[in-house]
Amino acid sequence: MSRRFSVAVTALALAATSGCRSSGEGLAAHDVASVAGDLARRTGADAPLPAYDDVLANARMALLSHPLTEESAVKLALLGNARVRASYERLGIARAELLQAGLISNPVFSASLKSFSAGPEVELGLAQSFIDIFFVPLRRQVAAEELGAMQAQVARDLVRLVYDVRRAIVRVRGAQEVTKVRREGLSAVAAARELMKKLHEAGNVRDADLTVEEVGAARAQLEVDVAEALCREARETLNVLLGLGAADSGWTIDGPLPALPPAGISGEVETRAIATSLDLVEQCAHVQAALAAAGLAQRQGGLAHMDLGAVGKREASDGAWGFGPEISTSIPIFDTGAAKVLAASARAREHAARHEQLKVEVGAAARRFLDRVTTLRARERTMREIYLPLRARLVEQTTQSFNAMQIGAFDVLDAKEAEVDARREHVETLAAAWLARLDLSELLAGSLNRERLEVFSVPEPAERPTPLKGH
Repeated sequence: MSRRFSVAVTALALAATSGCRSSGEGLAAHDVASVAGDLARRTGADAPLPAYDDVLANARMALLSHPLTEESAVKLALLGNARVRASYERLGIARAELLQAGLISNPVFSASLKSFSAGPEVELGLAQSFIDIFFVPLRRQVAAEELGAMQAQVARDLVRLVYDVRRAIVRVRGAQEVTKVRREGLSAVAAARELMKKLHEAGNVRDADLTVEEVGAARAQLEVDVAEALCREARETLNVLLGLGAADSGWTIDGPLPALPPAGISGEVETRAIATSLDLVEQCAHVQAALAAAGLAQRQGGLAHMDLGAVGKREASDGAWGFGPEISTSIPIFDTGAAKVLAASARAREHAARHEQLKVEVGAAARRFLDRVTTLRARERTMREIYLPLRARLVEQTTQSFNAMQIGAFDVLDAKEAEVDARREHVETLAAAWLARLDLSELLAGSLNRERLEVFSVPEPAERPTPLKGH
C-alpha cells in the first residue's frame, strides 16, 4: 500500500484513541470509599468495607465471640450482609458506564474481493464515526449524573440497613424483657393456682374458684409461649440483617433495653430532613441526567451517524491501486430526532415533579416521626415516674391489708399480677419510643423509610385496678 493510505490509517487510529481514557480513571473503589465515608458521617457508625472469604470469616468470629452491642451488630451487618456487597457492585456498574460514555466507537475495517476476467479487484476501507466524537462530553455528563444518583441510592440503602439493625436490636432486647416479665407473671399466677388448690382440697373454696385460677394459669402460659415465639422471631430478623446462618445464630445481646437519653431530638427537624435527604439528592441527580440527555438528543437530531474514512481500491485491469477519502452519513428524512427530544424533555419534567413531591413527603415524615417521638417519650416517662410506682404502692398496700387480715391472699396475688402486666406495658412502650426515635434519626440521616411511616401502635394497656375482694 502507498504512503498516503498508511497516513490515513494512522490518522484514523489517532482519532479513535483521542476519546479513550484510562481504564483506571475513577476506579469504583473510590466510589465505595466515598459512600462508606458518607455513611459514617450520617449514622455515626464505623463503616468497614465489605469483606470476602477468610477475612469475612475471621471478622465474623471476632465479633461473635462477645455479646453483641449495637455498634458491633452494625459492623457485622456491614461486613457480612451480602446486600451490602451487591450495593457496592452497583457503584462499579455505574462507574463502568461512565467510562464507557467517554469512549468513541471503534473504527470499522472493510474488505471486498471481486473476480473479473481481467483479474481480481480488491477494495479496502477503514472508517471511523466522526460525529460521535462531539457527543462524548454530553454522554459523559449524563453518565456522571447517573453515577451521582447511584451513589445517593447506595448510601441511602446502607443508612437504612444500619437503622434496620438498630431497630432489630431494640426489638430483641424488648422481646427478651417482655418474656422475662411474662415469666414472672406466670410464676405469680402459678402461686395463686397452687394456693387455690390447697384451699379447694380443704373444702374452703368452690370448684368455680379453682377453675378460674386454672384458666388464668393457662392463659399466662399461653402469653409466655407467645412472648418466647416473638423473641425467636426478633432474633431471626436480626440474623438475616447480620448475614448469619444457623451455625452462627447462638449470639447474645449485651445488656437490657436501655433508658431513653435525657435529651430528645430537637431543632428544625423538617428543614434538617430536607437538607440531608439522600432521596432528594438521588432525584435531583436524575433530573440533571435527564436534562443532559435532552440536550444530547437535541444536538444529535436525526444524525444517527457520520463516518469518515479512507478507501483503497486495486483495479482488475492493470493492478494499479487508487486511494482516497470516504464519507457516509444518514439522511434525516423520516426520523428527525424530534421524538427523542420530546421523550427526554418529558423525562426531565417527570423527575422534577417527583423531586417536588418527594420534598413534601420528607417534610411530612419529619413532622410525623417527631410527633411520635414526643408522644411515646411522654408516655414512657409517665409510666416510669407515676404509673409503675403507683402499681408498686398498690401491691404494698394490698400486702399490708392482707397482713392485717382485712383481705384475702388472692387480692395480693391479683395486685402483683397487675403490677407485672404494667411492667410489660412499660417495656413495650420503652421499645416503641426507641423505635420512633430511630425512625426519626434515620430520616435525619437521609433515608425516607416509607414502611416505617405505616407502623405506629401504642402498646396494649394493662388492666385497670380491681376492687379488693376481701375474705
